[in-house]
Amino acid sequence: MMKRDTILIVDDMEVNRAILHGVFETQYNLLEAENGEQALLLLEAYHGQIAALLLDLMMPVMNGYQVMEEMRERGEFTDVPVVVITAEDSVEHEVRAFDLGASDIVKKPFEPHVVKRRIQNIIELNLHRLNQEELIAEQAARLRESNAVMIDALSSIIEYRSVETGQHIQRIRMFAKVLLEDVSRCYAEYGLNERNIDMIASASSMHDIGKIAIPDSILNKPGRLTPEEFEIMKTHSVKGCEILAGLDRMSDQEYLQYAYNICRYHHERWDGSGYPDGLKGDSIPVCAQVVGIADCYDALTTDRVYRKALPAGQAVNMILNGECGAFSPKLLECLKNVQEPFKRLSQEYADGTSARKDYIHPMRAGYHREQDPLDTLQMGQMKYFSLLKYTDSTVMEVDMTNGVYHVVYMPDSAFELLRSGSSFAESVANFADALVHPDDRGLVKKLSGRYMEAFFENGLTRRSYRFRVFNPLTEKYRWCQITLLRIDCGQPHQCSALVIWQPETESAAPLKVMEPAGTGLLHNLVGGIQQCLNDRWFTLVQVNEGFMQMLGYGDQELRSKFQNRFLNLIYPADREEVLRQTKEQLQSGSTVELEYRVVARDQRIVWVLDKSQLTVGEDGKESLFSILIDITRSKKAQDELRLTLERHKIIMDQTNDVIFEWDIGKDQLSYSPNWVEKFGYVPITEQASKRMVQVSHIHPEDMPMIDKLVKRIRAGQVYGEAQFRLADAKGRYRWCKIRTSTQFDDMGNTYKAVGVMTDIDEEKRAAQALIDKADRDELTGLYNKSAVRRKMEDYLQRRPKDESAVVYIIDVDNFKQINDGHGHMFGDTVLQAISAKLREVFRGQDLIARIGGDEFLVFVRGMPDPAAAERRAMTIRDGVGGLFRQNVIQCNVSCSIGIARCPENGTTFDELFQRGDMALYYSKAKGKDRFALYDQEQMSRLFDGNGSYRTANTTIDPRETTDIVTGDVMERVFRLLCDADDIQKAVQHILDMLGRQFAVSRASIYELSPDGGLISNAFEWCNEGVESRSGREQRKCDGRLIRAVHAEFDDSGVWHCPDISALKEPMRRYFERRGTKSMLQCEISDRGIYRGAIVFEDCAMHRIWTEEQIHMLAFVAKLLSVFLIKERARCQAVEDGAGRETVAESVKESGSETISGSSGPEV
Repeated sequence: MMKRDTILIVDDMEVNRAILHGVFETQYNLLEAENGEQALLLLEAYHGQIAALLLDLMMPVMNGYQVMEEMRERGEFTDVPVVVITAEDSVEHEVRAFDLGASDIVKKPFEPHVVKRRIQNIIELNLHRLNQEELIAEQAARLRESNAVMIDALSSIIEYRSVETGQHIQRIRMFAKVLLEDVSRCYAEYGLNERNIDMIASASSMHDIGKIAIPDSILNKPGRLTPEEFEIMKTHSVKGCEILAGLDRMSDQEYLQYAYNICRYHHERWDGSGYPDGLKGDSIPVCAQVVGIADCYDALTTDRVYRKALPAGQAVNMILNGECGAFSPKLLECLKNVQEPFKRLSQEYADGTSARKDYIHPMRAGYHREQDPLDTLQMGQMKYFSLLKYTDSTVMEVDMTNGVYHVVYMPDSAFELLRSGSSFAESVANFADALVHPDDRGLVKKLSGRYMEAFFENGLTRRSYRFRVFNPLTEKYRWCQITLLRIDCGQPHQCSALVIWQPETESAAPLKVMEPAGTGLLHNLVGGIQQCLNDRWFTLVQVNEGFMQMLGYGDQELRSKFQNRFLNLIYPADREEVLRQTKEQLQSGSTVELEYRVVARDQRIVWVLDKSQLTVGEDGKESLFSILIDITRSKKAQDELRLTLERHKIIMDQTNDVIFEWDIGKDQLSYSPNWVEKFGYVPITEQASKRMVQVSHIHPEDMPMIDKLVKRIRAGQVYGEAQFRLADAKGRYRWCKIRTSTQFDDMGNTYKAVGVMTDIDEEKRAAQALIDKADRDELTGLYNKSAVRRKMEDYLQRRPKDESAVVYIIDVDNFKQINDGHGHMFGDTVLQAISAKLREVFRGQDLIARIGGDEFLVFVRGMPDPAAAERRAMTIRDGVGGLFRQNVIQCNVSCSIGIARCPENGTTFDELFQRGDMALYYSKAKGKDRFALYDQEQMSRLFDGNGSYRTANTTIDPRETTDIVTGDVMERVFRLLCDADDIQKAVQHILDMLGRQFAVSRASIYELSPDGGLISNAFEWCNEGVESRSGREQRKCDGRLIRAVHAEFDDSGVWHCPDISALKEPMRRYFERRGTKSMLQCEISDRGIYRGAIVFEDCAMHRIWTEEQIHMLAFVAKLLSVFLIKERARCQAVEDGAGRETVAESVKESGSETISGSSGPEV
């Protein structure tokens, strides 16, 4: 049993999968799926490895219930337990899940340890059950062996009913095994192996099981059967299948399928002449083909009531030469290889001998041949060289394309010089110069040049020449013949040939052309007769009067107009097929019979039946003597019938599609009745070609393509197809594909087009989805930045002047903290959830894109109202804020949004993006989790003309992330505070350093008294030209102002205010008196109690701080808080100690005075 160590987690929420992944990752291999369809795919691929499936119920594409229903139909619950993990908390959901087959249900949120233990228990119980089933399966295998014995007994019934069969079934089984093993060695393409060979051999015993249904009078009739009786006998193959169908309760369905195929098809033949189904070629299962050969062999080599057994060799010859019907050439080659094993098996298991117990494994009884057979290629080569030996000629293979030549056979040493050259031309020249008669040398040398070139250019297949060569043995010249034979490799540009050098006997005479019977009366016979060369043009040599009368051409016209090339008279569309079939038929004989069209002088198309005989003339050239019979009338009747049958076949085969027929002359279209059912309206029928490209339901963009197709069909294009969009009854465009075949009349003119229209809407959209994938962000599935820019620019270039649009730039607040706190996998899940929320908020036609790590862009057409744009932004903000509040992991997610409008804020992508980005940073400056419309006047206070932030002495680009305060600065601050002897001076130095580093106008620290009633400006640094607001003395503070200021700090103790004018009273008035334009404050606190702040003010312009800068300044503030509070405590202790000393001194002085100054009785 395969090791089941994998858990499949199925949930559409990445965060839930991540939690379960963490629970099981140390003990199991984990697979994950985000929808039901993917789950089923993985379940099918890794079924034997999956120990359990953890399944969510509510998912897109396919929910958990549908997954379980599909698993139940497949029978997969028997192997894989399903544990439902869901937030659905109702009895109805529980009952439905358990009814579908769930093993357990876990409610969200859950305790990971408990879930882990429960699922482990389920897995262990299931594995124990599967192990028990495996033991039971082993017992079942032993039972199947017993069943095999019963099947053998059933098969043997036929032997005892038939007086002829004897040990026929045993021999068939052994013959089949021997032949199958040879087929497996020689032809790997059949995919045979030891297991299925044994199974086929065993199943072969059922091949004649149907004979149990044949009457004894026919089964055991002494003598040949009548045709009627043979028809009854032929039914045994079908009857046997009916018997086998009743055994469908057998557990081994593969064995039963082999038995069925063998029983039904073992009487089928390779050429389709067999029964019961008339199969041909490889459509006959190989198991049935093998048993068919074995059955024929056994029938021929055993006694029958009407004849004695034939010798094994004679039986093989009869099978090889088709006397028992046609068999696969490959299997016949294998039969040749196994003749000896067949013969020995036939003798040892002859009828009347006792049955052996080892017949199931005949190859173990010594029936392997002593050596492995030659493979098919080797056998072909052996036959090739045997043929060369028979010809007693020197044979060369020549490839003129690359100059390679090979002397493959040389029985006569007189031709040894043909091996001497580095090229074919050189070897021929060497041979000619040394041994060829001087008068013939030029001819032989031209063989490697002009003659060979002409041979290939003229498309000849054979050409012969005679020459004289010196014979060293007799010291005389003798006549020889060179024959060129083209090697047809199916490549038109390849020039390969065999060159045969054959010496003639002394009594040999030059070859003469033998005229076919009747050629002497060539000009007197009725009908078309011609002689043409077997070259690439079928060059005419002579024709009779009947030929000229049939086509209307004269002898002079054939020469001047067609250059005596009969190929030019053949109808152009038929020429390639005539050449192909002529070549094909001449490869197996010297006669050709074809039907094709020729064009008469009056442009009539004449169908002819061509019967030709190949001959070789005295000049060594091949000629075809042909008789042409006019069959135009009968062909027309055949074409009418063919067209009718074709139409009928199309309708029968394509009933799910719409069938149409266009009468081109009448311009009328007719359709199959299912058009209205599919599309809901009556289609165009009259003036079809005109109306369909003007007033039809076809999408306007596709009409020009349909118009071109119509014109091509009219012009005679035989086949055409097109894809287009067609509106249905609901007004929704559906992608359709039409395929048309054009029909022609006798004159070759188009008169009808028949076609099929198929709904390919799903396929087309699936293909478009693949194209769309290139424009999509891999994580979220939204458009990427380059794609959204391209699509926006395309729209903006052709935007109607009266149409408005809105761009939203959305940034996830504090996303770095989410990643750091919960991990990058959870961060990815956050981005995916936000993407889903954006899809929910916006329309399908709106452009939604992820343009950066945590930034999104949405482009909406047709939104002229600014209030509507703000309402939509509010929906986005609230939707994002509601995510992950009811999940396993609690997390607060928010976003900031900038809005730019077209054309008010820009008409190009760059303009709109920049203005939207400025509005985004403005909203972040206001405290995040909010949105802002771009306002030129308001934004100009924060940004310069290029959209960069303004400061006192520098300009900071908002897109730059380069940090000003580095880790070195933070380390310097820490060292200054730790090493300082005077904290007051150290703090002042730090303010000076930070003020200059950040180029602010004023940096200061204010502190509150412990009771919060007093405030002092403890430290201050001012840039050049900036008025000091220093006042170390404590003064009574405005409690309302302090509370308002404190309320502006966020959870991290930071208040970022890029524009003071946006503050409410009394804060705005207070900071305006100080000359402040923008500021950043970082809180100083003592055990959570607000004690003051570090303040950075810009009095020159508005300014926005980056997150990195704020993070570092907040860190500095915390350091200062620690050291300042410690310093204040020390100072207070000193003051308290000094106060106690003063009181003690006062008491002491007062006591002395009292004692010394008192009056009392004298002593």
